[in-house]
Amino acid sequence: MPFYNGTLFEIDRKEMLRYAGTNPKGTDFPKEAVDRAVETALALAEPRGIWQILPYSPSEGIVEGNPPLTLTGNSIRHHLANSWSVAVLAVTVGDEIEKESDACFKAGDYVQGLLLDAAATAATEHLADQVDGLIQKEAARDGQRTVWRFSPGYGDWPVTQQNEFCRLIEAEKIGVQVTDHSMLFPRKSVSAIIGISQCTQRPAPAKCRTCWMKDCRFRS
Repeated sequence: MPFYNGTLFEIDRKEMLRYAGTNPKGTDFPKEAVDRAVETALALAEPRGIWQILPYSPSEGIVEGNPPLTLTGNSIRHHLANSWSVAVLAVTVGDEIEKESDACFKAGDYVQGLLLDAAATAATEHLADQVDGLIQKEAARDGQRTVWRFSPGYGDWPVTQQNEFCRLIEAEKIGVQVTDHSMLFPRKSVSAIIGISQCTQRPAPAKCRTCWMKDCRFRS
């Protein structure tokens, strides 16, 4: 199972500010505060990832891991309908950024706390993109393509499968665990599955169209 010790040289400020709930022009926060949050997040991040490619039965919705995992929910089964193998992955940037963000909130520095939290979220997504890129290259060696990644909780794939899914990935090897409420810890972590097929091109992600959270402020 490949491990990935990711590298974060920069954090996408546009994405970071979107997660912070800024206006489209990004003028809600002083540039100095944004820069300070980015620098702090980069210094505290502990990027790690793990992934592997496994056989998949689209007719039964079974990922052939150890133990096998039967996926539940129509959206994930539909998403992987043309895939005969899948890549499963987990990434995290650790919990040091979150600890610093919490410390800022407790000290009354709410702007810095919010920006640090948003920076950590953007960094986690960037790390997931890096691992996604490795999986695309691996699939391409066999003349295959990947479909965009899908996480427990998307669409009607119940987040309650998170625990089983993370056992399949062996996410604990990078320090990622699942809480009693099926949330990941450290909180700035992502788990996902990526379908691999003979499709001629990688479909564009339809993230918001598959999600039941119609009133989400990040919805596009």
